[in-house]
Amino acid sequence: MSDPVHAVLIGGPGLILTPTAAIADAAGKADALSRPERIAVLVVAGLLLTGLYLLACAVWPYANCDRCDGSGKSRSPSGKKFRNCPRCKGAGRRERLGRRLLNHTNKTR
Repeated sequence: MSDPVHAVLIGGPGLILTPTAAIADAAGKADALSRPERIAVLVVAGLLLTGLYLLACAVWPYANCDRCDGSGKSRSPSGKKFRNCPRCKGAGRRERLGRRLLNHTNKTR
């Protein structure tokens, strides 16, 4: 394969990695964080994601019921008859876990 595109993709002859490797090595040394700093970054990221999830639960408090896939119907084993889903009581929606947490904290205040 003398095609330069395939040579680069496969890693054959003619592939020059020195500039890229040097840049990656320099970036790795500059971005090296100590263990407490890494833990702090992970904690802040976790708190940020939790806050975003709770905000989404405040805006969109309901999700589709897992048992009936949002239809509100529960079919019999033969598939001919149906009744209301026992989990969502025929609504097809369920309250998200984060919304239940927000409701609980609002009630305890």
